[in-house]
Amino acid sequence: LLVDNHYKESGLPLLLFHFTLICGIISNVNRIHVFLGGICVLYPLNVDLTGRCVVIVGGGTVAERKVCGILAADSEASVRVIAPALTDALRALADRGRIAWHSEQYTNGDLTDAFLVYAATDSAAVNASVAAEAEKRGILVNVIDDPRTSTFHIPSTVRRGDFLLTVSTGGRSPALSRAIRMELEQLYPEAFGQWLERVAHLRREMRTMLSTSRERTAFWRIALRPYILNMVHDGELEKAEVELRNAALDIGAKSSDGSD
Repeated sequence: LLVDNHYKESGLPLLLFHFTLICGIISNVNRIHVFLGGICVLYPLNVDLTGRCVVIVGGGTVAERKVCGILAADSEASVRVIAPALTDALRALADRGRIAWHSEQYTNGDLTDAFLVYAATDSAAVNASVAAEAEKRGILVNVIDDPRTSTFHIPSTVRRGDFLLTVSTGGRSPALSRAIRMELEQLYPEAFGQWLERVAHLRREMRTMLSTSRERTAFWRIALRPYILNMVHDGELEKAEVELRNAALDIGAKSSDGSD
């Protein structure tokens, strides 16, 4: 994918084009293997980690990325790292109480109470042992650099507050996932996360202001028009909100006088 330099002119059609083109590889957060007729299909889902125990076996840079990804979700997950040594960043997190550090080599039985597991060591044998215990206990496991023994994969992520886009190739091409993520980062800057908060507030207001489903449908059609999305992309949130509020008043007025 290439970012269109004529974004402002293309607006919504360009966004829909990108969505259509990558719909087969954009997913929500994690993916679980489902076997249909002998073919492995990955099922996308969002996972609430609140109160769950996530175990990361390994203390290197890969483990660090996994830990930071979990913490970035702002979930209240319990993160346990099993490794004899940690990166400086992981050690700092342990010192602050953000993660629990078990400073020892992994042994069978360390996955007790785990909900998700990452095997992120530089030893294929250790990772295989972690995967075997996880499978025996019925725990989802991600094994670095080995999608075949992983029962879930972590996609590339674009997070804008509660607005979340993820891209996965099922572990087949992380480089492609990263490339598409970079495209999405340009299409959907930070302003979209802020806009989502405003839209959520507007949605509550519209339930009262626009009494019929026909009126609300007309409103949301306007909210998704290219010129509105272009304002959001350019950070003109106040202007975009004013346009939508004026549109709501116009829709309500037309409905009241029967001109719609």
